[in-house]
Order: sequence, then C-alpha cells, then structure tokens
Amino acid sequence: MPLVPYEIAILIQMYNERIISKKGYTSLQKVRSKINWQKIASFYRVKESFDAIVRRLVKRRLLSDEGKSLEVLFLDKLGVDFVVGYLHENPNAQKDLDEILSGKLP
Repeated sequence: MPLVPYEIAILIQMYNERIISKKGYTSLQKVRSKINWQKIASFYRVKESFDAIVRRLVKRRLLSDEGKSLEVLFLDKLGVDFVVGYLHENPNAQKDLDEILSGKLP
C-alpha cells in the first residue's frame, strides 16, 4: 500500500527537524509539535489520530519507537532513505510543504 500525502509530509518534516537518530530520544508529543501536525492534519483533512498514523509508519519501518510503545519516536534509516529519494524525485515537494505549513496554500 503506497503512502498517502500526509504520511509523506510527516516523514519530510521529521527529516527537516532532524528527528533522526536514537540519541536524544524525542517524545511523541514533542514530535507532534515540532512537525506542526495540526497544520498538516488540517490541510489534508486527516480524520485519523496522529498516534494511529505513526503506529502504521512504525510497522512499515519508516519510523522507529525503539520498542517503547510510542513513548519515543525517530526517523529510521529506511525512512531517511525514503525522504532523500522522494525529495530527489519530487524537487517541489519541500516548497509545497513549506507553503502548507506557512498557510499560503488554501
């Protein structure tokens, strides 16, 4: 099953915010705040909870919670590879996401 746009936005934002490695674990609440989840969810009209989406991304091994039941969260190696490849293939993706987060897109 392919990723939906808001899942891709989450991964790109985590990459931009450098929520990447185990060192300096980042709590789920802090991740939600740093990536501007409310703006992403509002733009894409997401009905699911952030926890449910993140859980799905952990199962796909794009994110990792280090086996701590989502107490902490970071972008896994496969997730970093995905984001780098996605941004290479879609050079306007970063600009579009920045516009969403700044409120320039309706």
